Amino acid sequence: MKNIKKETDIIITINALKKIMILFLGPFLTAYFIKTSQESIVDLSIYYIFSYILLAIGSFVVASIIKNKFRIGMFRLGVILNFFYILSIVILKEKIIHHLGLIAILYGVSSSIYWFPYNLFVINKVDNNYRTLYTVKAKVVSSIIGILCPILLGSIITATNYELTAIIILIISLIQIILSFLLTKENEESLSKFNLKNTFKRLSKNYQIRKMFLVEFFIGMNISDGALVTLMTILIFNSFKTNLNLGIITSITTILSIIFVHLYGKIYKNKDDKNIIIISSIIPVLSVILFLLLKNNITIIIYNICYVVFTEILTLTREIRLFNLSDSDIVDKNNQSEFFAIREGILNCGRIVSYIMLLFAGISGSQLVLNIVMIILTFSIMIMGLNIKNIEKFDN
Repeated sequence: MKNIKKETDIIITINALKKIMILFLGPFLTAYFIKTSQESIVDLSIYYIFSYILLAIGSFVVASIIKNKFRIGMFRLGVILNFFYILSIVILKEKIIHHLGLIAILYGVSSSIYWFPYNLFVINKVDNNYRTLYTVKAKVVSSIIGILCPILLGSIITATNYELTAIIILIISLIQIILSFLLTKENEESLSKFNLKNTFKRLSKNYQIRKMFLVEFFIGMNISDGALVTLMTILIFNSFKTNLNLGIITSITTILSIIFVHLYGKIYKNKDDKNIIIISSIIPVLSVILFLLLKNNITIIIYNICYVVFTEILTLTREIRLFNLSDSDIVDKNNQSEFFAIREGILNCGRIVSYIMLLFAGISGSQLVLNIVMIILTFSIMIMGLNIKNIEKFDN
C-alpha cells in the first residue's frame, strides 16, 4: 500500500507539473498567437486541427505498442518529446507562426505518447474505492497550481518576454523527466493481440459505453482543449489586453473552482450527484446568453467564471466515471488499451470538429458567426452533462 501511495503521489506531481506547462502552452500561447498574427483565429484553428489529427493517429499506434509492454518507457519518451516541443518554441520565438506544421507535429506526437500511458497508469495504480479521493486530491493540487501560476507567468511575460518564460517552462519539463524515472516498471502483461475493430463492436453494444463515448466527443468540443477554451482566452485577452490581466482572471476563476471541487469531494463522495451535474450543465448556458445580450467586461468575467467553475465539476464527475468504468467488468483488463484508444479517437474528433467550426468563423470574419459558434459549443456542455448523469459511478 505504501509503494502504491508513493507511485500515485509521483503521478500527481508529474501531472501538476504538466498543468503548469498546459497553462503556458494554452492561454498564454494563444495570447502570443494573437499578438504575433493578424489572422490568429485562422492560424490557431489550423494548428490545433493538425495537432489533434496527429494526436488521434498517434494514440492508436501507441495503444497497439504498449498493450503488453513498454508502457513506462513510452511514457518517459512522451515526457522527453514534450521537452523538445517547448525547446522548439524557445528557439523559434516570434517565427513560430511560420512553422506551425513542425510545432503541430511535435505537440500531437508528444501528447499521444504522454497521455495514453498516463491513463493506463491511473487505471492500474489507483483502486476504484480510492478513485474519488485520488481524483479530488489530484484536482486540488492541480488547482493550486492553477491559482499561483497564471499570475506568476502573466507577470513574468508582461515584465520580461515570452521567450524567458518558455525557458522557465523548459526547466520544469526537465524536472518532469527526472520524476518519470522514479516510476517503477509495471509487470508485462500476457494479453490478447491488439484488436480495435472487434473491441469497438463489442463495447459499443453496452449502454454505459455508448454514453461515455458521447461524453468524450462533447468534452473534446467544449472543455478538454477544445475550441471553446481558445475562444474564451481570445475573449478575455482582447478585452483586458495584457498577459498579467489574463493571469489574474485565470487565477480568480481557479480559486472558485477549487472551492467547488472540494465541496463536491466532501458532499458527493458517497452520494448521488445527478442534481449537481444538471446544475453544472445549465449554468454555463445561462451565462453565455447573458454575455451575448449584454456584452461588457462584467458579463465576460461572469461567463468565464461560470464556464471554469462548473465545467471543472463536470470534468471531475466524468473523470471518476471514465476511470471506474475502464476498471469495471464491462471493460476488462484485456480491452483497456483498445478502450482508451477508441476514447482518445472520439475525444480528438470532438476537438477537430470544434476547431473546424472556429476556422470557418475566422475565415468569415463575421462576429455573428463567431457568436453562433460560441453558442453551439456552450450548449454542447449541457448535452454532455446530461449524458454524464446517466453513467454509473462504478465505485463499489
